[in-house]
Amino acid sequence: MANDRAVVTVPRAVAEYPLPAAWQTHEVAYAGNNLLVVSQQTDSVLVQVAIDPATGRPLAAAGHVIGTPRSGLHGLHASRANSGCVWATLQFDDKLLLIQPGDSVETPPTILREIAVPAPARGPHVVIEDGDDLWTTCKDSSHVVRVNAANPGDVSVYPCSRRPIFVARHPRSGIVYASLDKSSRILAIYPSVSPSETAIPVEEGATPVGLVTGPDKNVWFVLLGSSSGGTGTFARIDRSDTITWYRLTTGTASSAGLIHLAWSESPDGEPVLWLLASSTASMMIPNAVVRVTFQDDYRTIATQETLSLPTQMCMAHRVLPVGGSLYVTEMMSSVLAHIPVAQAPHPAVNEASDYYGDFGLGQPASHLVYADPYGPV
Repeated sequence: MANDRAVVTVPRAVAEYPLPAAWQTHEVAYAGNNLLVVSQQTDSVLVQVAIDPATGRPLAAAGHVIGTPRSGLHGLHASRANSGCVWATLQFDDKLLLIQPGDSVETPPTILREIAVPAPARGPHVVIEDGDDLWTTCKDSSHVVRVNAANPGDVSVYPCSRRPIFVARHPRSGIVYASLDKSSRILAIYPSVSPSETAIPVEEGATPVGLVTGPDKNVWFVLLGSSSGGTGTFARIDRSDTITWYRLTTGTASSAGLIHLAWSESPDGEPVLWLLASSTASMMIPNAVVRVTFQDDYRTIATQETLSLPTQMCMAHRVLPVGGSLYVTEMMSSVLAHIPVAQAPHPAVNEASDYYGDFGLGQPASHLVYADPYGPV
């Protein structure tokens, strides 16, 4: 061993918290006041989850029907304009809702506003708030819709190929992008010219799903793959509408099907990208979270680390960093997974390094002290 001094290390920890039973568990958002909200589409249930303010650990959960059991609650997005509230979609009722969660998990949420999605658009799936506007992807009819939250009569409807899933506005160019999963394309809605679509190159993979803005003020998206597997591929769209491709290279992540992504900061303020691998397209694909950091102004991957979920074949669905915690919804297992990441080893584990290839997670010491991964942040 390199030395005999005691080294304090943090064990990996991934805990799965059962939610009220549902066939499908989908989106997750943080509503503030130490409360998460989770959508269960098949019963149109909003699950309110209380979390410990010190550790992020889920403490209690209760489900509440939004609309009717057949309304199809799906998309969730924390509102900046309405503090403590979330925007939601009722996919089967063609509505956008502004919801104020209850003060406790048992207190029913309150619907503050309803906005009807204009025809011919149907089936709002994901919703985001962008200034005064809401953007929603209408999965059932293949449209992307912009609607002014204060004046729903101010609306734009954009047809597209099958099927729009996520939507995001580029902070620099103003272009609105949407991922089209079934047609394996990216839709671009320009401020002053007609929309266009870009096909995903076959050599990179297929099926774009998760698509969000990053801390570098660009738009990032991931590829889910197909029934034959994934390619561990994700990409960045810059202000000039140019796509840069990235690929995970180590272990099971190199063939991962990526369904979602989210950003946070490391303890020293560096950006961290969380990629969610899912068995949604193929049960042969692992369900895991991959932690990625960058160097050279995002030109290359610096480190990557894979955190596997205990329940495989769960069709992991969404990932959300909040404070020092990471939360993952598992679509087919009625589970919310909690990963305490604030106390993760630093520097970060790098599965592409020679050290990891030789020793894995082993520490260069003969005396180790294990910290509590669920201790206060």
